[in-house]
Amino acid sequence: MFDFFQNNLAITAAIFALGGVILSALVSLIISRSSLFIMAVTAERSKWIDKLRENIAELLGTCSAIHLTKEQNTPEVIAKKEKADRLIALITMQLNPDNEIDANMIALLRELPVSAEKNGNYRKLEAKFIHHAQFLLKKEWEKVKTEAMGTIFSIFRCRLRKEKELVTRYKKFRNKMK
Repeated sequence: MFDFFQNNLAITAAIFALGGVILSALVSLIISRSSLFIMAVTAERSKWIDKLRENIAELLGTCSAIHLTKEQNTPEVIAKKEKADRLIALITMQLNPDNEIDANMIALLRELPVSAEKNGNYRKLEAKFIHHAQFLLKKEWEKVKTEAMGTIFSIFRCRLRKEKELVTRYKKFRNKMK
């Protein structure tokens, strides 16, 4: 068998060339599918981040309006409370209760409109919620950047280290806020 390939170098070269073409096509297919997946996930995560940011801003604006209103039982304030409840449900569904930052935000979400109505320490609670949201949005943005780089490049770049540093900073913040 080995003699056949030695005696027929043209056929041997053609077999190696065919193998190279097939291997090249497979690698190209894998890379293109991976790129498509990365682009889709990155685009959707970016949309999710923007929508979450908008919903949080709208909720905080609504709660602030409730907080600044003296009379709490007017139809206008009742409509704002309903809007706040709808936004709380929407934001809660956008968050992951298994993630520590998200779970802390979910807990604070329920307190915001109650604190806004009572004119208690609403601004302090609002600032605490905003800090949690900033950490979450930063962490998610780091994920987008890592995903956009692709698997191989993200290993060489230190994105994972950056995410770990962010988590460490968040834990220090959380402990300080308790």
